[in-house]
Amino acid sequence: MLKGADDVVMEQEDSASRRGETTSWDINDIELPQDVRQIDWFQEWPDSYVKHIYSSEDKNAQRHHSSWAMRNTNNHNSRILKKSCLGVVVCSNDCSTLDGRKIYLRPAICDKARQKQQRKCCPNCNGPLRLLSCRGHGGYPVTNFWRHEGQFIFFQSKGAHDHPRPETKLEAEARRSIQKAQTAFSPSSPRLKRIQEVEVTLPIDQ
Repeated sequence: MLKGADDVVMEQEDSASRRGETTSWDINDIELPQDVRQIDWFQEWPDSYVKHIYSSEDKNAQRHHSSWAMRNTNNHNSRILKKSCLGVVVCSNDCSTLDGRKIYLRPAICDKARQKQQRKCCPNCNGPLRLLSCRGHGGYPVTNFWRHEGQFIFFQSKGAHDHPRPETKLEAEARRSIQKAQTAFSPSSPRLKRIQEVEVTLPIDQ
């Protein structure tokens, strides 16, 4: 069934109204809209100056999840959670894996752990690692803001990431597990040496 011109105009106006509904607010407003007719799908990689309204039942929104490496930063408003991007850890040699992927490691959240991380070698070429800091918000890190109000969780991002995406948390955990397994059974591994010593000392059945 073909739609009339009036129907199309009404749909366009309704769509524009919904867009305005989700973007006309600011995270610092005294009151945030509660007559929200359409909530957003969760965004794992929010970038640029964006705003989203999530359901208060959304598990990822409840955890303030992001695949960018974000850490909590001080905020004077206790009702708003502020997070800043740490950037990405890269190989100084700009090496690539056999399948052509670059090394984009996830920065450690803790300052000391991040400094220690940069003293380690690239897992691919053993070259030095370096932190590529985020400077996408006027020379400062991109900042994300979260606020729980009523049945909704409001999200606002300020700044555009000026660096590659780091590995996700799951990818980082998988990589560390593989590295631990490889280290445990390398020829120089103390654990492997103990296993070999036990095998040598075991009596051979006649």
